[in-house]
This record gives sequence, C-alpha cells and structure tokens, in this order.
Amino acid sequence: MSTRRLLLPCLLLVAGLCASCNSYPQNPGHYDIRATEVYRDDCKLLSSEEALWDGSLLITGQVVRMDFELLEMQLVGRFLESGGSFAVDGSVANATATANGQECLLDQVSVHLEGDTVCRTQFNGVLRVRYEARRPDQCVCELWARFEAVQNGEQCAEQP
Repeated sequence: MSTRRLLLPCLLLVAGLCASCNSYPQNPGHYDIRATEVYRDDCKLLSSEEALWDGSLLITGQVVRMDFELLEMQLVGRFLESGGSFAVDGSVANATATANGQECLLDQVSVHLEGDTVCRTQFNGVLRVRYEARRPDQCVCELWARFEAVQNGEQCAEQP
C-alpha cells in the first residue's frame, strides 16, 4: 500500500480524536447549582432563597450540553471565544408546572444560562427562566438569579 493511501486514514483518525478532546477548563459531569443572589422571582419558583435546579454538563469540543433538572430540559450552547465562559439555552413547549402556587399549562418555558469557569470544579453565572402562557396572568412570570455551580462539593480554594 502506498504512503499516500495510508496518509488520509491517519489524518482522519487524528482529526476525529482531536474533535472529541476537551480543551476547556470546565469538568464535565454533575453540578449542584445554588442561587447566590435572586434579582427577580415573579413565579415564586424557589422553595428557599438558594434552591435552584442541578445540572450535568457534557462538553464536546466547543459545544456544551446541560441536562437541567427543571422539566428535564436539555440546554445547548458553546464556549465563548474567551474559553472560560459559556452560554446554553433550551426550551420546552406545552409544559405543566407550578407558578405562584398554582398549576399552570404553559405555552413555553425557556431557560438561558451563562457560566464563567472559576476552576475545573466550579462555575458561576446568571440564569433566566421564563414561563409563557396565554392565561392566567399568574402563570406568566420570570426568574432571574446569579448562581454558583459546584461539582462533588469541590468548591475552588480561591475565589476571584
């Protein structure tokens, strides 16, 4: 077999291996997410001041996916050019959830999460959850919060 015929399969193998590499500093896996500051909670979604939904990160190259506990949503996004920051979004249509103490049939629930890597086992950021419904008015609401996400209880030794 000629060298040229071997070169192409080798290059494809190397490219495939590099595409699956995680060159970003954030660990994939499960994170406990807690609110550090709540700006708005029209929905009365939080059972306590710190209670948010946990999530699990899957990182493939520049793409970030998060399995988010709220309505078992999948958030998808990517790392930003800075390399330590990422943003993920997701939505669910025709969901049933509780808002302001009542059961609501929601037209759409959307989530936007921005994270900044603090260390391999922690990221901090902001979260927005939006409930949209035709009626009643109590079901149309938003939650905005600043949060910290920590993996396996391994909070960073030094905070920025």
